Amino acid sequence: MGKIKFEGNPPYALPIAQTVTAGAEGEAVEMTLDVIAPVKEPSIVPIKVQMTLDSARSLRAQLQPAITMAEVHQRR
Repeated sequence: MGKIKFEGNPPYALPIAQTVTAGAEGEAVEMTLDVIAPVKEPSIVPIKVQMTLDSARSLRAQLQPAITMAEVHQRR
C-alpha cells in the first residue's frame, strides 16, 4: 500500500476527487477517491479508505447538508 507524504508547511493543498466510488468490503464500507496527484506529470491516483458502518452512516447524514451548502456557494 502506498504512503501519503505531506510536504512543506500547512495548510496543505487538498486534492479534488475526480470520481468517488463506494462498496462493501466484508463488514466495512470502502470508499475510493480518484484524485490528481500534484507531481511533475499529473496522474490520477486512487485513495482508498475503509470505515465502520457507524462511520459510513455518519458520513451519509453529513453529505446532504454539505452538498446543499456547497450549492449555495456555487450560485453566488
